[in-house]
Amino acid sequence: MTAILEHNTKNITLQHVVSTSIYPSGVAVDSANDHVYWVNDGGNTVSRCKLDGTNVVVVSNSLSRTFMIRLDVINRWLYIGYYNKGISKSKFDLTDMSMIANFTSTTQCMDIDLIEQRMYWMNRNGDIKSVNVDGSDVKTIISTNVNAYYYAIGVNERYMYYAKNNQIVMMKKSQGSTSTILYTNTSTSTIYSIYVFNSTGMYITLT
Repeated sequence: MTAILEHNTKNITLQHVVSTSIYPSGVAVDSANDHVYWVNDGGNTVSRCKLDGTNVVVVSNSLSRTFMIRLDVINRWLYIGYYNKGISKSKFDLTDMSMIANFTSTTQCMDIDLIEQRMYWMNRNGDIKSVNVDGSDVKTIISTNVNAYYYAIGVNERYMYYAKNNQIVMMKKSQGSTSTILYTNTSTSTIYSIYVFNSTGMYITLT
């Protein structure tokens, strides 16, 4: 696993943190306890280590076909996405687990809006959907009707960003919104991750 440490906008240093098993697909940081969590592509484990890569712990090895992970550090909830099943919600030790969403199509990206307490995901059929973190009020935000592998989605208070092949697309979070292509990467055919940085008064998207 590799961490990105940004000192300023012109100086980004890549640092190796920890060696994982093959194909880690989802990573999340518990900043309150200095932990990094990850799940593997199609695997059955949730693992954790300190930010410096020490104290590696397998939190659970009884899951199935994991792909995504997100944390609500303030309220201490952990969300796991299973790409052909749905989204589970649990405590950080995986107790009190329940399913809050069921997928109707293979899904490989999800994100959480911590302000409005909603999960967002995009499936292979090109549908962006959302649900309250208690499992209520499932909505389809948009149906693009474009079948593809969508590997990345990020949300902030106003907008959603998703990767479509080698492009990053932006749209408002309201249903029926139109989309805008923000960026096209000419050096690769696929963008696999998006990080949306939230800060008062500004929105910055890093890839």
